[in-house]
Parts: sequence; structure tokens; C-alpha cells
Amino acid sequence: MKYIRVVLSIAYVLIITSCTSTDRIGKYRVETIGNARRSIEALVISASQTYIQEQTSGAGAAFGGATGAGIASGSSDNAAVIIAGIIGGMIIGDYIEGMDNIHQATEYVIETSTSAIFTVAQKNGGNDIFKQGDKVILVYGYPARLIRDPR
Repeated sequence: MKYIRVVLSIAYVLIITSCTSTDRIGKYRVETIGNARRSIEALVISASQTYIQEQTSGAGAAFGGATGAGIASGSSDNAAVIIAGIIGGMIIGDYIEGMDNIHQATEYVIETSTSAIFTVAQKNGGNDIFKQGDKVILVYGYPARLIRDPR
């Protein structure tokens, strides 16, 4: 039983350290520092509330599986019970992590100065929220985003 706990603990640490993402709205990848991004002025045609759900990293599933294995192995020596504990823990852990990855957002339909129509969804947290008729700048890239036109 100690062997299973050690293996699951090592797997958990490996998953946590390898699945961390720093590519969030408002942050730049190291490769983009010093590079100019193309931008274009635009007008907000419509704005509607939505949400953005990020993918899970696997950390919740790994932690849940390790916890389920620990609980199951503490109450039974049956391999089937331990495996069921691991699987159940992984499912619950992934669900909990997924619920943490849901963010309030706004979907914008914009018309650029060249008459192109785009749809951009971005998180509300940390970003200005625009309404129909607002002048914005579409910043191309990954991720594309809207910022207020200061002019």
C-alpha cells in the first residue's frame, strides 16, 4: 500500500509542475517580449454576457485519484476497491478543477475601420467591459483582445 501512495504522490507532483500555464489574458509569452503586435481600431456593434471555460490541467484529477486511493486503501485491501477509489477520485477532482476554470466573460461583435466584422470573447476580470457604440482597438495575437481606444 505504501508503494501505491508513493507512486501516486510522485505522479501528482509531476503533473502539477508540468501543466502550469502562464498564458493568461493580460500576460505575454516570453517569445513576444519586444515584438510589436498588429492592432486596428474598431467599433463595438454588440456585447453579450457569456462565460469562458478553460481546460483542466489534470492536477485536480491527479490529486483526486491520490486522495481516492488513500481513502480506499485505508479501508480495504481489495484491489478492485482501491482502483474504484482512484477512478472515482479522479472524476471528482477533475470536476472540481473544471468548476474553478469557469470565468465570466463578454462576447463582442466589432466592426473594424476596414469594415471587417470580428467576434471576440474575453474575460471580464481584469479587462474593461465595453457596450454597443464604444470605440476599441483590436489587438491581434494569441490571445486576441480588445482594449479601450484612448483617442
